[in-house]
Amino acid sequence: FGPRYKQRAFPETERTFHVFLASHMLSAKVTLLLLTLPLCVPSLNQAVLPPKSADVWPRLIPLKREAVPVLRDGKIISHKTSYSGVISLGRPLQQFRVVFDTGSGHLVVPSSLCTNESCIEHQQYNISNSVTATAINVNGDECMDGSLCDQVSIGYGTGKVKGEFVRDQVCLGEDTGACFEVSAVMAVELSNQPFRSFRFDGIMGLGLQQLSVSSDFSLLNRLMGIKSLTRSQFGVFLTDGAQGTEQSEIAMGGFNQKRVLTPLSWAPLAKVSLGHWQVKIKEVRIAGRTLDVCQDGSCHGIVDTGTSHLGIPGSNMPQFMDALSVDSAGQASCTEVPAPELELVIESFVLKLEPRHYMRPLPLAKGVNLTSPHGVSPGRSIDNEISNGTVVLSQAQAAKAEQNASKAEVTSGTCTPRLMPVSFPEPLGPKLFILGEPLLHRYYTVFDWAKGAIGFGLSDTVHNRKALQAAHGHGAEHVFDEDQVFLVQMVVSVRVRRAAV
Repeated sequence: FGPRYKQRAFPETERTFHVFLASHMLSAKVTLLLLTLPLCVPSLNQAVLPPKSADVWPRLIPLKREAVPVLRDGKIISHKTSYSGVISLGRPLQQFRVVFDTGSGHLVVPSSLCTNESCIEHQQYNISNSVTATAINVNGDECMDGSLCDQVSIGYGTGKVKGEFVRDQVCLGEDTGACFEVSAVMAVELSNQPFRSFRFDGIMGLGLQQLSVSSDFSLLNRLMGIKSLTRSQFGVFLTDGAQGTEQSEIAMGGFNQKRVLTPLSWAPLAKVSLGHWQVKIKEVRIAGRTLDVCQDGSCHGIVDTGTSHLGIPGSNMPQFMDALSVDSAGQASCTEVPAPELELVIESFVLKLEPRHYMRPLPLAKGVNLTSPHGVSPGRSIDNEISNGTVVLSQAQAAKAEQNASKAEVTSGTCTPRLMPVSFPEPLGPKLFILGEPLLHRYYTVFDWAKGAIGFGLSDTVHNRKALQAAHGHGAEHVFDEDQVFLVQMVVSVRVRRAAV
């Protein structure tokens, strides 16, 4: 499931430029240009230099939560969600909204050469407009004008892209306070699902270096080269949208201590060679009862900021669905219904999820199922799947549907968990969990790539503060579904198209 490509050595091509000066006047103009050019180039390239001051870290980037309605028979039965923040590429800056995805290993933005619907509805990167950009092949060599450049195909759990390579500067956030050089993918093809449904333009992969086609394409590897960066960490704070005043964010180069209520509990990474932010799960409990799924000691969980659901080993999916689904008892919302607590034992601590974290907000009518029976497996990518009358919407259609469509009125329905089956063979599976938004809504999560560990602490949200107050009696101190989005990188293949010289 890691990158697969053949890299061949090619001799460098000597480039010779011949200039013929037809007159003294032309010679004078060229001389003037050459004298002026060195004065201009540094100002154009100034933002390429990495930040020299440690004051810019951690870099706090607000994340916008987007909820896209899922329609069935003209009624809203659920929402699929994403979180995205602003970066910019090139000089002058070209701004993009990207998902900061711990489950993949590349920075991907739509190219101006991409003409399908998913691309033209988003911001597109124009390499010709950036004075700091260089078209490259997968081995980092420049791809000359008129040559066929190497291409890459990336398959995610939901969707796929095809693109070519560029080296340019990236700036984290909306200004030039934290900029550095990266190698990225310019997408010349984007699948409709999930890109056409959402307003985010691309994906910033924050997976470990092993998920990238080479170390130059690893964002974490590039960050490590910045001398002013003293902490090899980033922290993620996601809200569930229930409290409109809380702003989701990602902190790059450290974490935001104001966003965490309790001390961090750390779990070492497992199976690092596979490239995922993966931890060992020792035990799973539902309503205090230990399930037998992890008794053989082979359970692991990928902590993924780009996945909207909890992924469950496929063979155990019916057991989890049956244990966590409850009757709605006529309630319009499932977030407060009485339902079992789900516990994951990680190292020496326990991560606990209540119904408000793992339940779909809206009850479903009896017999309605949003969970794909196929689930997620190697080689399977959900792209434009429409089943049981469910419609995949574009951005414009989604906005109109939110205004005009009514929510499905369910007087006697079922509250169901946001689960998806995951079926991977070894070495990732078969006992593989995907720990997505339901877990990240409750826990502030710190990813430390130098330490090789993930830290978990209760997020500083309204609900968590109330829960701590109730528990301690005083204010807490700061110490493939129709509605699923699954951006874990499944497969990467590179097509080397340059000719040997």
